[in-house]
Amino acid sequence: MGEKKGFTLIEMLLVILIIGILINIFLPHFSLFQERAKRTQIKNNMQVLQKALMAWAADHSGEFPLPDIVGEVLDPEGPLAYYFPGGNPANEDNIGNFPINPYTGLRYNSEYEDLFYGGNYVFENYGDNAKTWAGDTTCPYLKWASDEAISGQIAVGVYFDTITYAVIQYGIAGWGRCFLDSLNYP
Repeated sequence: MGEKKGFTLIEMLLVILIIGILINIFLPHFSLFQERAKRTQIKNNMQVLQKALMAWAADHSGEFPLPDIVGEVLDPEGPLAYYFPGGNPANEDNIGNFPINPYTGLRYNSEYEDLFYGGNYVFENYGDNAKTWAGDTTCPYLKWASDEAISGQIAVGVYFDTITYAVIQYGIAGWGRCFLDSLNYP
């Protein structure tokens, strides 16, 4: 009789078991890396917003925009949009590109309200930042303005000069994935 070549059933099951164990070990880490990458993108988006605000101030005598002018929910075609990458404030046909929310895959404020300026995010005292304003110095996030939140939101808190009503200070805060049951999208 000739010798049979191949794997036994036990050997095949053992290989499948080892592959399953390896997947269970590495899959959670992969998800964690994806979440970290999305949060890093939120930070990059916050820097893009900060550069747009600084460019606005450079063109407007050092003053930051008022929420009444640019809108509390930033308009992707509003006056601040010209200061985002690709935009040109001197050319009305050249609107800049808002960054993309890594959780929705869409440009900010294109379909969901997820990029805010002022409005419910107003600092009460000069020198406040997101930590002190939120009332919790251990948490670096602004308070939610409402019960509706979208993963990847960015909000700009502002402080107004009480005499001139000019925005003289701002702070940018961003959120990662929303884990509350009622705020499960996206």
